[in-house]
Amino acid sequence: MNYERKGGVIVAFDVSGHAGTTTAGRNIVCAAVSALIFSTAYGLRRHCKQRAAVTDDGARYSVRLGGSVNARSQALLETMLSGLKAIARSYPGYIKMQSGRVRATGPGASLANRKISKSGKRTGA
Repeated sequence: MNYERKGGVIVAFDVSGHAGTTTAGRNIVCAAVSALIFSTAYGLRRHCKQRAAVTDDGARYSVRLGGSVNARSQALLETMLSGLKAIARSYPGYIKMQSGRVRATGPGASLANRKISKSGKRTGA
């Protein structure tokens, strides 16, 4: 999971990969992360009235906020990060969180951006 701040304000986040605690579709870590990520993206647009560009290319799910970020949006994003950090503490080694620039996604994104190791195993949540 990557997230980007500008001036202390969260402006983007993305997630990729599979936590690997069990098979896809039966993974409590991935389910928890997905619930937080998708709920946040939905809440930003629906309840916070925040402009957001959402990209879901199958390998990565990204959200980049547009315009000014309102206080409600920021509260929702900080809550998402807190929840993800709590999951990471409960399941050490399964979620990698990084603050920094969120990279471009889509067909033009490199394989490195998709966080797939040479062995073919996806890393991250």
